[in-house]
This record gives sequence, structure tokens and C-alpha cells, in this order.
Amino acid sequence: MGQTIDFAIGDIQTTAYVAVPEGAGPHPGVVVTFHRDGIDDFTHWLVDDLARNGYGAIAPDHYHAMPPGKTVDDRKEFLDDAQMALDLKAAADWLGAQANIDGDRLALVGHCMGGRTTWVGLVSLPGVFKCGCPFYSGNAFGRIGTPPPPMERLAAIDCPVMGFFGNDDRNPPPEDVDRIDKMMAELGKEHEFFRYDDTGHAFMGADPEKFREHSARDAWTRAVKFIAGHTGGTAPDVGAVFPAHEVA
Repeated sequence: MGQTIDFAIGDIQTTAYVAVPEGAGPHPGVVVTFHRDGIDDFTHWLVDDLARNGYGAIAPDHYHAMPPGKTVDDRKEFLDDAQMALDLKAAADWLGAQANIDGDRLALVGHCMGGRTTWVGLVSLPGVFKCGCPFYSGNAFGRIGTPPPPMERLAAIDCPVMGFFGNDDRNPPPEDVDRIDKMMAELGKEHEFFRYDDTGHAFMGADPEKFREHSARDAWTRAVKFIAGHTGGTAPDVGAVFPAHEVA
């Protein structure tokens, strides 16, 4: 359904995976910030599924600074939260420039590394997104690059947040989720966290050992409905799961 496009972030030339629903719209939009494995089949599926539900969606390539021959295990050497925020802003601007997308009705979603980058986008780009959905956002208290960690900048958030976490996850562990929940509450930020028992990290992704169907389906159903409620979009009664796990 989607396609890979050439994508400019200021003077940086990179790529993004995009999918736009048919029809004049204007449709709401979602920026998808990818997990540690980058723009892979799972990221394609997220973007495509959002488009099937009536959202323009784009996943920018945050790994544009990595030289050839480097792998995702080397990524932190080349990532910077300030640049990733610029990546997200460029993605939001791309959506807003499409004739059938309403750039004032955007959400931000990410899993794993992208869950952390969702927090980065929300604290760095007030006014850009109507809501955000971080999934199992590890390392959110740590610094990547020049800016302070996103958890030190929560006061800047100006939109509702819905987060999803596994109670067996070690990154973030439940105690980190408790800390974030408390910090958001003390700041008076609108938020709701869903936590799943017998569920660890990456429970929505492609790895069959980590995948938990009930948790994945419940979380994605809630996330798309949450996005719909804050962007004027639509949502299915029951959300999909990554096709590799669908029972024929």
C-alpha cells in the first residue's frame, strides 16, 4: 500500500516510508517513529495499517547519519535527540503539505526506540501533535546526543499521551513506568498508561517469542481509537496485529 520516497530534512537527503488514504479528505495524519530495526516490515505494516484506517502516515529514516557498514547496534553513536526532533518535524510538515491531509490533525506513535523518540517529539515540538502514543519506551531517562533526556522535559508536553507497557519488560521496567506516570501526574499532564501482565518488551512486533496477541491487539485497538478521538479520525472496533501473527 505504501511506498518509499526521497525525503529532505533541511539539507539532509534521506528516505521515508509513506502511505496516504484515497479520497479528497482532508484526512488526519500520523508520524510513525520507528523501532530499533528501522524501516522494516513491521514499520511498513504500521504505516499501511494507519492508512487503511484513514490516516496519512509517514515513517522518516532516523538512521540517515549512519555510515555504510554500520548496524543498528552502532546507532547511538550517530543519533541525537535534537536531530530526531527535526526528523519528526519534517515528517509532520510533509503530511501537512499533502493536498488531502490536514496538517493540524496529527498524532505521533512509536515502539521501542520509537517509543522513546515519541517522548522526544512531544517534548521538543509543542503545538505540532494532537496526541502521542509511546509503546514500551525504554531508556527515556537517558541522554542521546545534546539535549537533556526527554523525562527532564515533560513540562513542555501540551497534548494527551497514551502509553503501553509490558509488566515483564526490563527496558522500561515497571518502576520506570511508575516514575513516568507520577511525573506526568504531578505536572498535570493528561495521560493514561496501559500495562499488560505476562508481557515483555516488543510485544507488538515480529518476534514470535516476544509477541503477545491479546496485549498487542488490545494496545493497538486502544491506540488507534485514542488517535481518532483527538484527530477526528476513525478507528476499527478491533485493531489488527502484525500479519505474520494472523491465524489463517
